[in-house]
Amino acid sequence: MELEQALRQLGAAIQSDERYKALKAAAEVNDKNELLQDKMHEMQLLSLQYQQESAKADEADSAKIEELQDKYQNIYTEIMEYEDMKNYSAAASEVDGMAQYISKMIGMFFDGENPETCEITPDDCTHNCATCGGCY
Repeated sequence: MELEQALRQLGAAIQSDERYKALKAAAEVNDKNELLQDKMHEMQLLSLQYQQESAKADEADSAKIEELQDKYQNIYTEIMEYEDMKNYSAAASEVDGMAQYISKMIGMFFDGENPETCEITPDDCTHNCATCGGCY
């Protein structure tokens, strides 16, 4: 039970972090943006149409697939130009960095590192930014 209590404390700390709060606020703004929601719905429909056409295997219409891909990419680009989406993406990136940092620290604990003194250092860099917990 001690571990579960520590996890719940970690969860509370995550949810009280300003980065998490910024992401939740940005998501709420996006949810209320009707134009953005319409574009996202349109993109989902294109994705379904693409999946349906691709599922036809040898009978799939390659021109239609290419058209759907182009439309999808255009709508995606439009969506990413919305200021609300830019704000959401920036906030999501911050939370992702926090999650990667937490994951890396937990990994160090499993490797036997001292939880009181271990640190993530620049030497831990994998040169793959997807594994980054931030520079220290």
